[in-house]
Amino acid sequence: MLNTLEADRIQFAELDAQILHLEHQLAELRSKQAAVKARLDASKYPVLTIPSEIISEIFLHFLPPYPQCPPLTGVDSPTTLTHICSMWREIALSTPQLWRAITVPDIDSGRLHIAEAWLSRAGCHPLSLLLHDRIGDDVERQILRAALISQRARIENLIIICSESQADLSILDGSMPLLRQLELDMWSRGVSVTQEMAPLLRSAVLSDTACILAQLPWKQLTSLTLQWGIGMEFITILQQTPNLVDCELLVTSGGGPPLPEVRLPLLDSLYLGTEPDMTEERMICSLITPALRTFRVCEYSLGEDPVESLSSFISRSACRLNKLCITHHVDGPLRSLEQYQFAFPTISNISVRSEGEEIWDDWQHA
Repeated sequence: MLNTLEADRIQFAELDAQILHLEHQLAELRSKQAAVKARLDASKYPVLTIPSEIISEIFLHFLPPYPQCPPLTGVDSPTTLTHICSMWREIALSTPQLWRAITVPDIDSGRLHIAEAWLSRAGCHPLSLLLHDRIGDDVERQILRAALISQRARIENLIIICSESQADLSILDGSMPLLRQLELDMWSRGVSVTQEMAPLLRSAVLSDTACILAQLPWKQLTSLTLQWGIGMEFITILQQTPNLVDCELLVTSGGGPPLPEVRLPLLDSLYLGTEPDMTEERMICSLITPALRTFRVCEYSLGEDPVESLSSFISRSACRLNKLCITHHVDGPLRSLEQYQFAFPTISNISVRSEGEEIWDDWQHA
């Protein structure tokens, strides 16, 4: 009996050793199999071999250039990148730059939680915000508003579209040390932003009544767009902006007494436009821009004799234009390209285009 037990113990130990040996062999085989599978997957899905840092950079190029804000949902949203595979989802969620440009919806409160999630994913990066603000007392909107205000010091670019006189604009009521660009499209609300509140602010876009209701640190601005206002309102602002380099003016009403002269000594690029079928020659007669090199102007802003008006403006400003773009409305130009080229032979780049053509950025930087 004892001999039998001893023999079983010996056999058990031998079997245990054999099993351990086979398990080591199996582990080695599984490791080799995994390596072979990885090579096969790499040949079938080569994108999986790209380092995460490069994939992250590719993801950033999927979005519109910062500070433009992509939609919260849909195929153009960075959320799409989280639906491809688990690897891409992990990379997308760990790339805070993907989530730093946020659109806050105006009506669909069901999507406010998405904007709040983006705010969290952006980490400590500067923010670009597009706010459609309206009257709203729902709890979800209040929570998001509080979250945005708490991150006010990180806002670098801010667009507010507001059509209600009682909309909550408290996000503008404190210090924004990183704010560089501000766009206000408002009908009936005034705002005040001081140099102390936004020391880095350099660019502003004002539409509708914001042109007369907004108070900004005008002197520090280098880029300014004024839309849908009258000439005298624009002149009042331009008299306070001696450091402008880029300026766009869209005038909506004409007529009246001559406007006072305004000298913009550093202005390099100017767009001057009007509403269709409206002549507003007073604005170009008031501007003096000795450093101007790029000028895009609607013919209706030049009066009945656009060539003479342009010639007078260039002579008065003593500027040397490199690029001149004459735009016109649907009824066609008052003068041909050849007439402008003949009248201004020293300007190397002259074009005549429809006002609706989206060519300004490309042409401006050509």
